[in-house]
Amino acid sequence: MEHDTSARFNPYVHGARGLFCLMVFVYHVVHSGLPTFDLFARGLLGEALQTGKFGVEFFFGISGIVILPSLYRASSVVTFILDRYARILPVLWATVFAIAIFGWLSGKGPSLLLVGANLLAPPPFIDIIQINPAAWSLGYEFLFYAVCAVVFLTSGVSRPLALALAVSSLILLVYYPRALLMIGGVLIAEKYLSSILLQSLAKYPAIFFVLFLTVWRGLELASATDYVGFVTPAYLSFHDWVSAFPFVVLGGVFGTIFLLGMSRGNGLFGRMLRWQVMQWLGTISFSFYLWPPIVMAGVKLIMHRTGMIDALGSGSQLFFLLVSLPPSLIVATISHRFLEVKVTGQIRKRLDRASEAKPAVRPIIQALDGTQGGNLIEEQSNVLDCSTSQRPKTIAS
Repeated sequence: MEHDTSARFNPYVHGARGLFCLMVFVYHVVHSGLPTFDLFARGLLGEALQTGKFGVEFFFGISGIVILPSLYRASSVVTFILDRYARILPVLWATVFAIAIFGWLSGKGPSLLLVGANLLAPPPFIDIIQINPAAWSLGYEFLFYAVCAVVFLTSGVSRPLALALAVSSLILLVYYPRALLMIGGVLIAEKYLSSILLQSLAKYPAIFFVLFLTVWRGLELASATDYVGFVTPAYLSFHDWVSAFPFVVLGGVFGTIFLLGMSRGNGLFGRMLRWQVMQWLGTISFSFYLWPPIVMAGVKLIMHRTGMIDALGSGSQLFFLLVSLPPSLIVATISHRFLEVKVTGQIRKRLDRASEAKPAVRPIIQALDGTQGGNLIEEQSNVLDCSTSQRPKTIAS
């Protein structure tokens, strides 16, 4: 069955956000440090639960798919950047202030300087303590937006220079491999993956979903870092990194094929993404990404102080999941309606009034090589609509 993936709203991508958020939520539960049954801690199921954090990689891939069309639609690059800030900062700031205020009231709050740094969502090469442990990925997002904007602006002056900048920016992936699927998303958005072979493989997204998670988790287990973000020359010997690099690329290929098939709604996987519950989760996904660590911290504190952990024993982690999920969804829904819809909406209205008429713009790849670029998916570009930590230093941990 053929699906029109060039539609302005892609329900499969939207539903995928819901799935990826659930993956990350489960990962937070698994890494809560609470006792659990051996069934969930060891063996194949235990390893599968460890892959929940890789929902972030898929969110990065969605960002690659949706951000370029957003840039092309913007009246200017400045408007594009401001729109991204308007989309992300209200929820980020609310969560950072919520955690900071709670810390100050308990006498262990962060410094004002650290709070200010967190409000800016700095890029990954600026190492700061993350007040909200889920917010690390937003720095990756803003860096990606900046690279796209710079390449786009440069293409209007010199195509060779823009191409050189685009290629040279790939070095960042060597040191930040978790962002690898952003490139896959860009290739999908620009319709550079239209070969018969790739289209045939993309008919089975579930298979490549599992393959990506397997390769990525395998890299962690084999690299002795137990964290795929450390599979870089900065943490491994050059020999070990060179040995691991082909598997990083292989994982990127598997992940990209999955994103291609997912965005086209292929197979049973595509049908699942159209379920009403997945669409709803996709709608609140950004807030459901940033607020749960705060809600879960409160639930965990109550469990400790009431002695529930000792009473529940190995059932503590499962109980934690069941008790944390409803309030997390409620808070995320409220945050979406107020911060994402009302506050962001008001900011965008002011930006629209201040912006000039939209000029003709060219897709980045078209600007670089003169070919006709594609436009796969429209808005809803709140990637980091979900995540888990690059193991940065965090207050909450």
